[in-house]
Amino acid sequence: MATTFPAQSATSSGNTKDRRGAVAAVIGFLLLLGVAILADTRFNAYRQQLVVLVLIYAMVAVALAVTSGFTGVFSLGQIGFFAIGAYVSAVMTIPPMWKDEITLPGLPPFLAKMDLSAIPPQAALLFACLMAGAVAAGVAAIVGAPLMRLSGHYVAVATMGFLIIVYTIIVNWDQVTAGSRGLSQIPNYTTAVTAYLWCAFTVYAAWRVRNGPYGRSMIAARENLLAARGVGVNVLRTRLLAFVFGAFFTGVAGALLGHQVGTIAPSQFYFQTTFLVITMVVLGGMGSISGAVVGAAIMTILPEYMRDLDNNGIAIGSIQTGPLYGLSQIILSIGFILVMIFRPSGLLGDRELGFGLLAKRPSNDEPLGSDLTVTPIGAPGLDAQPEDSRD
Repeated sequence: MATTFPAQSATSSGNTKDRRGAVAAVIGFLLLLGVAILADTRFNAYRQQLVVLVLIYAMVAVALAVTSGFTGVFSLGQIGFFAIGAYVSAVMTIPPMWKDEITLPGLPPFLAKMDLSAIPPQAALLFACLMAGAVAAGVAAIVGAPLMRLSGHYVAVATMGFLIIVYTIIVNWDQVTAGSRGLSQIPNYTTAVTAYLWCAFTVYAAWRVRNGPYGRSMIAARENLLAARGVGVNVLRTRLLAFVFGAFFTGVAGALLGHQVGTIAPSQFYFQTTFLVITMVVLGGMGSISGAVVGAAIMTILPEYMRDLDNNGIAIGSIQTGPLYGLSQIILSIGFILVMIFRPSGLLGDRELGFGLLAKRPSNDEPLGSDLTVTPIGAPGLDAQPEDSRD
């Protein structure tokens, strides 16, 4: 007797979930685009800068989520690529009059003479971002080849060593990076819409990677390294791909930051920024792309709006405490501790805020066989009786 396993209801439920997720994703992207347009046209300089910083740090957090959250390889060197992108793009777009033999005598001649002011500002920024991302990705490929063979706390310490090397080079290579003084006169090309477009592309690219074969291999290696190797997953290649992917978009984010602030210094790219980005990713959920965006928004906006507590203190009736410097940081730290106690996997864990149809491949949580009807024709021998029972 033929046996059939209907899956119509499961398929219908999965399709409905994907449609709702796609609608939610499109609405979210449109709302963020509207905020970016308002920031460029209506917001004052402070609020515009805050929006741009949220988008830039969201890019870095998503890149780190791919590098560490998907593979389980905890990297402490992500901000090194942030610095590489910022400095590479800066020396390309700074006007030649500020790159002379007195200011930056060690620059190669082609960089010292490079003048991108003749082309439209957004085209110059696009070129600088692509080159910054490419250089960061190239460095990641070279550095990651040996480092991605490590696991656990070993790779964390090794990547931290990479960050220290980058920082030391920037501080001491005065003839190219201006040392601890940093670089200034960087054109302010970054707008909120530009940062939004790059952030949206980063999120989409990360989502496509996660739902592709390499993303599935990354997650498989994260969950069970030996089992992943046993089924043929090239662990080194998948880890290296994630490392290079994260480095490219982090380098682009560094370029956007430099061209938004107008000046960069080594202190912007060291341990404080490293721990800030790690907090964003852990708070949102190490395995969640949208969680990384949420964590970046929280950790960028809340400290800014809580500064009044530091400056003005707490006023309850006739009780006035006066300035309480550091109170906002204490409150944020307590909140982060509470999240880790009650939500150890982060606010979203491995879940997403609905991007179902943005990838061609079905999501990993779709029930097996939800799009198939298993019959003896599709699975020969399914209705056959064991030979022992035929007697």
